[in-house]
Amino acid sequence: MKAITFIPSTDTDRMVWLNNFSIKITTYSTLLGITASEASSVQKDAAAFNYIMNMQEHFKQSLQYITAYKSLMKRAINQQHLGAMPVIPSLPTPPPAVPEGVFDRVSKLAQRIKASVNYTTSIGSDLGIISPSSKTDTYTLMPKLKIYLDAGRPHIKCSKGIAEALDLYVDRKDNLGFVLIGRFLIFDYIDKVPLTNDSILAEWDYKAIYVIGNDQVGLMSSMSSIIVKKA
Repeated sequence: MKAITFIPSTDTDRMVWLNNFSIKITTYSTLLGITASEASSVQKDAAAFNYIMNMQEHFKQSLQYITAYKSLMKRAINQQHLGAMPVIPSLPTPPPAVPEGVFDRVSKLAQRIKASVNYTTSIGSDLGIISPSSKTDTYTLMPKLKIYLDAGRPHIKCSKGIAEALDLYVDRKDNLGFVLIGRFLIFDYIDKVPLTNDSILAEWDYKAIYVIGNDQVGLMSSMSSIIVKKA
């Protein structure tokens, strides 16, 4: 099963997440066996990442101003006074440099925290180290099938969510009941099985259930039906 990380995907959200973790880690250091050196390392990583993020934003805003200033400088518009020339923004004193892999280090530390005998989900929530997948109730997951005719053939689609695969079943009214068509990693399937020789029209029923890892999870979908016409 593909891991879903608790660390946010965007740099801005990562900065917020790391700040929260670095501030609160000392609260649980003794309980979770985190050394003062480890807690200090996290705080230095957070300070360094904050500095780089703020530097990037300062220069981004300055570049936008310089670009706008240059545009006004090139052509007169109502003889507007441009004011003082743009200057490079001044920045505060930088914190000490840190080794590469800030989020690699904090991720490993978080995994060690979660393995502690004193770890609880309450601590995990406070530190922000519970992944989205852990917060999802897989017992109530249920696919919602969308079926329409595509060149006369049933075209079945379904949203993916956190699932990794979909087991799709069909009842072709051939006295076999519902049978498994297959397990699909891409939730988009066109049923190209032809009608039997003596059938012109048939109503086929479909249902499905999500799969995570190698296991079916959640609830079977509601049955969806469609009229198929012999080509």
